[in-house]
Amino acid sequence: MYSSYCIWNNKGGVGKTFLTYGIAIEYAKKHSDKNVVIFDLCPQANLSTMLLGGDGAGEENLALLSNNERTIANYIKQRYDRSRFGLIGREIGYFIKVAEYNKNLPGNIYLLPGDADLDLCAQLIDYMASAPEKNAWGKSRQYVLELLSVFNDEHKTKDNCFFIDTNPSFANYTHLGILAANRLIIPCTADSFPMRGIYNIFRLLYGAKIQKKSPPILSDDDIFTTFNERAEHDAGYALPQIHSFVLNRSRTFDKKASKAYKAHVQEINNLAITLSNEYPERFLELSGASERVHNLKDANTISTVLNYHGIAPSSLEHKPYLVYEEKTQVNQSQINPYLDDLKRIIDSL
Repeated sequence: MYSSYCIWNNKGGVGKTFLTYGIAIEYAKKHSDKNVVIFDLCPQANLSTMLLGGDGAGEENLALLSNNERTIANYIKQRYDRSRFGLIGREIGYFIKVAEYNKNLPGNIYLLPGDADLDLCAQLIDYMASAPEKNAWGKSRQYVLELLSVFNDEHKTKDNCFFIDTNPSFANYTHLGILAANRLIIPCTADSFPMRGIYNIFRLLYGAKIQKKSPPILSDDDIFTTFNERAEHDAGYALPQIHSFVLNRSRTFDKKASKAYKAHVQEINNLAITLSNEYPERFLELSGASERVHNLKDANTISTVLNYHGIAPSSLEHKPYLVYEEKTQVNQSQINPYLDDLKRIIDSL
């Protein structure tokens, strides 16, 4: 059985894309015997740009792939034009081997590139969902799952692991990524806003009417359960189980010994325990000493360098890097804690 991880939170600015980049690359380096496949389901396509060479080269490579109709948006358009409820027969051609465009990254990484036209494709997905076809809604949400299955069948002699980067919105193309995954990683920051996001995830995905007494976070509006009813009950999808929560930018605040920060960290830990006890079927059973909540070092400088150069986090060196013709110093004191935290997350996968 393959593993497919969707990295999603219903809130922007929590570091989804950078987390996906770091996890996928370092997982591929650790597991050189496996194929690591990345789906970029965010219209900004920042992950694709980073993987394809960073700023400059990555943008040019992504534009080339888009012109050659090898992005996720191109695939959805082809399905709409040619075979709305069946495969078009050349799905495997949409996956590109990243090392052929960016030699800094391992040769076992594949990418289905993102595309700004995903927002336009949302209209096509909605149109197909309303077609006079049995289970039209469910069939309109299976495109990424079908692509994943095609790749897995084509490479069945090796283990394959899939990582799906998503948009924070709960758009229909985000549904495609969520429904293709069997595991969910929820990135967040240690403040009150991600707490609301975690409650919203339970309502939106799982239809769980969780209440918080002071103040009330969620209402009993049936609109929150629409996706769950359609996906799980009507279309028969198996929704992904929650693997973990990742607290980004944790170490910086910890040094300041912020009582508010520590209180939020403890609250998220308590919430994870409470929810996994109340809804055990929604959580992946972890083995060994694996933790449910992980911390990830603040990587502001590191992320700037990785974004620009498109290199593996573990390839970073203690030296100045040129970023937009300006020197940006990366220190070993920044690299080591970040890589240590990243390793603990990868070891839990």
